[in-house]
Amino acid sequence: MKGQRNITLAFAALLSVGLHAQHTPLTTQYLFNGLLINPAYAGSRDALTANLTYRQQWVGFEGAPTTQILSVHSPVNGKHIGLGLMVYNDRIGVSRETGVMTNYAYRLRLGTGKLALGIGAGLKVLQADWTSVRTTTAGDAEFATNSHGVVKPNFSAGAYYYNKRWFAGLSVPFILSQAYNVQTESWEVKNDTRHYQPMLTAGMVVELEHDLKLKPSVLLRKAGGNPVQADLNMNMIWKDSFWLGVSYRTSDAVCFSVEVLPTKQFRIGYAYDLGINALRTYHQGSHEVMLQYEFGYHVKAKDPRYF
Repeated sequence: MKGQRNITLAFAALLSVGLHAQHTPLTTQYLFNGLLINPAYAGSRDALTANLTYRQQWVGFEGAPTTQILSVHSPVNGKHIGLGLMVYNDRIGVSRETGVMTNYAYRLRLGTGKLALGIGAGLKVLQADWTSVRTTTAGDAEFATNSHGVVKPNFSAGAYYYNKRWFAGLSVPFILSQAYNVQTESWEVKNDTRHYQPMLTAGMVVELEHDLKLKPSVLLRKAGGNPVQADLNMNMIWKDSFWLGVSYRTSDAVCFSVEVLPTKQFRIGYAYDLGINALRTYHQGSHEVMLQYEFGYHVKAKDPRYF
């Protein structure tokens, strides 16, 4: 039965890397939870900002990923420095990863905007929940207890430029990679540039008329030897308070989102991903909800924030 357990874990690891397609937890509304993909995002909202996101991926597919993320960041020391903290829990199959990342960004004025350079450091706990596995043999000792949590370090780095109308960022969200060795039944940490999974983001705001704007954006990511995956996004913004979005994630999903800003401090968002890959007949799509609050937020009517 030990071989069966190794096969199960190997499958879980393959599913996590091959289908999840990235080290960072996948979200559709990543632009407002920027610490997920770039530590240089810390402090960029120019206010103490808290963001809570919950994602249920591939509803109806047993063992599908579920993700919870809490991020907090703020400018400090005359707004040249940004600090951030992200806590997340990501589960797929029997594998669970819980992590915390601290972020530091140094921001300097460049042209009409700001350039931020960021680094991150943190820890993650990796664990396998064997007791959740249904087996054909009642009382199978190999699946009677969960594995002990293993604590591993990680780091991130990135750059982010933004002004009132456009932004661009380049980052490596997680530098170290973890792999499970089925022979030794242990997790191994590697610093392998082939697993860096760099990410490039960019976007802009186009004003159509006084109360109507469009915000196109793109996220490109490269995972190992896999092809480049792209998120192509378009948001329509009405009166700076109501957002409607549609996205295309290459070879994966078409995504729809809606966000409401009942006040200048609150942002409430919902996203639905309609799968278009080979798994689409086995699930009912993915759901994601987001709540963001900005403490002490102050913004001029002529200068709202769109990212």
